[in-house]
Amino acid sequence: MRYRKVFLFLALLALIISPFFLLPRILKIGKINCKSQFGPCSKNLEEKIRNISQEKKSLSETEKELTAFLESDIIVNDFSFQFKLPDKLEINIIERKPKFAVQNQNGMVALIDGNGYVITIEDSTGLPRLITSESLPNVGEKVTEEALFALELLYDMFSFYQVRTGKIDKSSLVIELSRGPKVIFPLEGSHQALLGSLRLVLDKLNSDSQVSTIDLRFKNPVIK
Repeated sequence: MRYRKVFLFLALLALIISPFFLLPRILKIGKINCKSQFGPCSKNLEEKIRNISQEKKSLSETEKELTAFLESDIIVNDFSFQFKLPDKLEINIIERKPKFAVQNQNGMVALIDGNGYVITIEDSTGLPRLITSESLPNVGEKVTEEALFALELLYDMFSFYQVRTGKIDKSSLVIELSRGPKVIFPLEGSHQALLGSLRLVLDKLNSDSQVSTIDLRFKNPVIK
């Protein structure tokens, strides 16, 4: 009697669990929808997903292929799947958001996320641009620590002073203030300390000042 109860319990347990293992292998996916935190996924991402889903495959096969692709795509920060009857699979994606931009001498722009990774290469952007004479990094690559430091400084300068462009010149970040002096930053140190020093200097200057350059690469700012 005791063994019979154990057998019935195991049979019931198998009956409950088996659909979770069998259904993903049986169900066929006929349609895939992709959404991000910004709305529909980007056209580039949609096209790549469409290429994967050209023929009907099982839920488990589809999720396996999509997982391999999404984990390798630089624009995807995180993702999840949701199956909806009868044959629809929804992909919810958190895309990396461009925060910085680096522009080369040909006008091409690398859009970069907050961690310094290149998301895409475009021919224009509304973001503040760091101008460089060097070639742009490839999509998926990370910019140098010096470039990331300069980008973060430029981002802050845009927030405080609406500066839209900066240039790396001789291991320094050079920024032209609107109706103001040229500011030279080092490519290391504390952002807050550098911006604080700049604000103190600007507060001391009057509207008739003939200052053309504020150099913050030294312990004490050099004003020319």
